[in-house]
Amino acid sequence: MENHLLPPIRNILSRKPCRNFASGLTTSNLGPPDYDKAMVQYDKYIESLKNMDLNVKVLCEDESLPDGHFVEDPLIVYKNLVFVCKSGNVGRRGEEDKLLKEFKDFQIVTIEDELAFIDGGDVLFCADRVLVGLSERTNQKGIDALANAIKTVQSDIKVVSVPISGKIHLKSGLTELYPNVLLRDPGLTIDTDLTWATVITLPEEEGYASDVMPINDTIFIVKGYPTVLKAAKKYYQKVVALDMSEFQKMDGGLTCLSLRY
Repeated sequence: MENHLLPPIRNILSRKPCRNFASGLTTSNLGPPDYDKAMVQYDKYIESLKNMDLNVKVLCEDESLPDGHFVEDPLIVYKNLVFVCKSGNVGRRGEEDKLLKEFKDFQIVTIEDELAFIDGGDVLFCADRVLVGLSERTNQKGIDALANAIKTVQSDIKVVSVPISGKIHLKSGLTELYPNVLLRDPGLTIDTDLTWATVITLPEEEGYASDVMPINDTIFIVKGYPTVLKAAKKYYQKVVALDMSEFQKMDGGLTCLSLRY
């Protein structure tokens, strides 16, 4: 089954992890990642996307940006709009400059309010609304700026502020598996009404795998989590399961490693 309610994804933009990516920001206590193993996992991620007949572009690694492979945080791309984020963590600012050159034909919107902050990892496009986490890196002014920008390309879109705690980003603990079907990490504390959706709360030991990545008629999931695999197979014939252990150590997941538009 295919999700027809969101714009189809035709393009992927990603960046190779740099060799010093273990010096990036993390709240994990899983130990330092292994770079060589991470690159094997990353290459499989990119290979799987290329197998879907998408336009996949991979930027070179940048040693000045240890978190630079998490390209989803600096920009939000929706239809012909590119919204430039400003992270609440100053260590992530500036990454957007080297990505914007890939979007010359898009409508670029920047944040004018100096007190507005937002990370792309807090922004979850669902079938009929956009959920945005109020987190340590995203505040209400940032959400308001995003809402105003998105409404220039889709006036009836609903943008919902979602206070969260327990995870670095909203999508670290909540994503949409299929229209109106959400996967939730029980470690994510969320203060909003989700009765409009079917919410699958995962076992605690499978919480990390709540970050799934739907792309057209295919769902990408993290390998090794049976509850998520069963749910994915219920809604999709095409399921791609990938090992993400080294990125988990850096608070990263499937959605973090690409811009999909």
